[in-house]
Amino acid sequence: MTPLVEQMTVFRRNIPAPSQMGPFLGRSSYIDDIAHGAATWDQLCGDQDALVYLLRGVSQSVCLKAYSGKRVISYLSHEIGAEGIRATPKIVKCIQELQFPSTLIGVQSFLGSLNYYHKFIEDYAVVAASLYELTDDQVRAGRDLSRTKESFEILKRKMVSTPQLRHPDRTKPFVIIHHANP
Repeated sequence: MTPLVEQMTVFRRNIPAPSQMGPFLGRSSYIDDIAHGAATWDQLCGDQDALVYLLRGVSQSVCLKAYSGKRVISYLSHEIGAEGIRATPKIVKCIQELQFPSTLIGVQSFLGSLNYYHKFIEDYAVVAASLYELTDDQVRAGRDLSRTKESFEILKRKMVSTPQLRHPDRTKPFVIIHHANP
């Protein structure tokens, strides 16, 4: 057995199997990424004690860099709190200061950065159409890009003013609307 394979075997032995960990607080979480909220501080402390006890049972510990009791956490360029989910202020500021790209690749990069957020922007396809239709020749020739620049500014404005997404109200029924391609 090579040293690398031996090390991986040791690594696997020290990682608890998912069946050993089981769901905790109704969540199956990856060991270094557990996000949990509670209605009260006392409930949060109780849940945290239960988590530490569970981790101790499978020979795991909590990292000293772990955060506990935060009202808002940053996760994948979003802030998640009791009020809901929103883009981080740093991202919003960068978008506000963004200048119109001078190349087609720059325009495509901007559109690519909106891939995730486009579902939160009303009429995204209509507004972004002129940016998608833009060609490299048009950008190089410096033709009239006023319509394209206007679309760019509208998308920036809509990104910055995107409303905070609220958590679902679990006292009301959920309605799922399925969109399928024909």
